[in-house]
Amino acid sequence: MQRIKNVTALRQSLATGQREFRLLLGDGYIYSRKTVTPCSDGRFKIVNHIDDSVQRLTGRQLYTRSNIGKAMRLGSFLAVPPENY
Repeated sequence: MQRIKNVTALRQSLATGQREFRLLLGDGYIYSRKTVTPCSDGRFKIVNHIDDSVQRLTGRQLYTRSNIGKAMRLGSFLAVPPENY
């Protein structure tokens, strides 16, 4: 699993076809599953699997309207290979 530490790394990961991510909670004992896809306007479409909610956010909004930005800063946002999801 690859740690995603910023929006640039997220975009690079998405460019390789990566779509499945985990946001680690509780010191990594549990996680929140996310599917992230790039939108044509530069935003990110995020499916939060815990409640099937969908968000479309800019890179800046990841830090202000979701917990993904904080997780990236803390090193707890991971790209997960499909076979491990």
